[in-house]
Amino acid sequence: MKPKSFEKNFSNDVDATLKGTFPLTDYHYHSVALPNFRGGCARPKLHSFRNISSEYFRTEARGEFRNEVIAFAAIFITAAIPVLSSVRALADFLRAIGTL
Repeated sequence: MKPKSFEKNFSNDVDATLKGTFPLTDYHYHSVALPNFRGGCARPKLHSFRNISSEYFRTEARGEFRNEVIAFAAIFITAAIPVLSSVRALADFLRAIGTL
């Protein structure tokens, strides 16, 4: 049950100091009683960070790790091809000018 709020109807002849006040509130509030509630958690077992992380790595991380390895290999190969090509071009250039 919420507290009841009462509003006054201010007219023009009421003192100006009353116009800025807050509405009157009934503070006879009674909370709802829950007979079986003892204030505890729904689960008595607490999960530690170690249990949460081991469960994550046991189930979800394996599939994600596999996908990340494949993506890393694709990026590595894509980046390595131009580097190897430039090394080969530099070796051909140095051979052409007679340094090698």
